[in-house]
Amino acid sequence: MPKVYLSPAYHYWNPCAVAGCDETTHNNLYLDVLEPYLAACGIQYKRGPRRTPKSGEDGDALMLQAVRESDAWGADVHYVSHTNAANGGVRGYRPMIYPGSGGGRKLAACILKYRRKIYDQPIRLSESSVWYELRAPAAVSFYEEHVFHDNAADAQWFHSHLGVIAEATCRGLCEYFGIPYRAPGTAKPSPAPTIRKEEQVTVELRMLKRGMEGGDVRSAMLLMKDKGYYPYAIPVSDKLFGAKMEAGLRKMQADHGLGVDGILGAASWGYLLGR
Repeated sequence: MPKVYLSPAYHYWNPCAVAGCDETTHNNLYLDVLEPYLAACGIQYKRGPRRTPKSGEDGDALMLQAVRESDAWGADVHYVSHTNAANGGVRGYRPMIYPGSGGGRKLAACILKYRRKIYDQPIRLSESSVWYELRAPAAVSFYEEHVFHDNAADAQWFHSHLGVIAEATCRGLCEYFGIPYRAPGTAKPSPAPTIRKEEQVTVELRMLKRGMEGGDVRSAMLLMKDKGYYPYAIPVSDKLFGAKMEAGLRKMQADHGLGVDGILGAASWGYLLGR
């Protein structure tokens, strides 16, 4: 399973334009939302320390601890979640990667692909060796500067889109790792039905239509069931092309541009057999 270390901001107090909030607090809120998305997709995660703003905790020490934990755990990605600040008038997304990191550039391309779909402000990826959490981790590092938290519109957008941002990030990580995205709360896909030995028949590619029967009809029925076009139980003795099979075939033909005639000909056989 892929492993992602989540490192939130460790600042003493960087106030946010949303009243009463700050950079450390809202980045932890975002990672709280991100975690179930990662879990649903089978991505293991480990979380960095959660600093209490305005406390006597040493933010630099917590950051060093996060990198040590990330390395010891063997993270594949060290994901740093921050927001930015300028003069209150700037908006935009400013992620960073380590210079020359092929993995970082690939990961950035995947994450930015989905961020562009949800965020309409300027996006600029940069390379930097200044920041410790870019240059020190053994894993591929990706350093978020999600929005400018001193800009009221940007800060409010971030606060009201935490789930949307988390989904976009998770989709990018899934694409980077080459695994399917699955939303939280959805069941894992069922394994493909296994055709028992006695079900394996020689398929004669006849043109089939309603009322016909035989081993090839049964094979077509089983293939249609595999592809979701025959949502019914198939008794062992069923070899008849009936009304339910015709209805499923017509839907399959309509969905895939195979010519809707309810007759299983060359094009429909080709789709069922993956040709």
